[in-house]
Amino acid sequence: MPQSRQCPKCSGSMAEGFVVDATHGSMAVSSWVEGAPQKSIWTGVKLSGRGRSEISSWRCGRCGFLENYAPAEPGRKHGEAQSKQALLAVAILLGVLLAVLGVVLALR
Repeated sequence: MPQSRQCPKCSGSMAEGFVVDATHGSMAVSSWVEGAPQKSIWTGVKLSGRGRSEISSWRCGRCGFLENYAPAEPGRKHGEAQSKQALLAVAILLGVLLAVLGVVLALR
């Protein structure tokens, strides 16, 4: 992508940047995902088997217009991280449940 762009709305100068996803105490670059969203109880949306691409964004310094782009060939890197986060969340939940059960049994 070129280093500078002209805004299609007001002809102002545009600067490259990115949109941040803040989840579970971490920060990541937002991603475009193939297909319509499907709800998931554990992760919010199902991503398994879908192509994903990190989004780059351009912002106009004059009017604030945003223009987003994703690479032509989506990758799967984001999905691997999402799967690891889901497994970690389940492991933490199980740990908390076991701790509570231990306290309940100890108080009997």
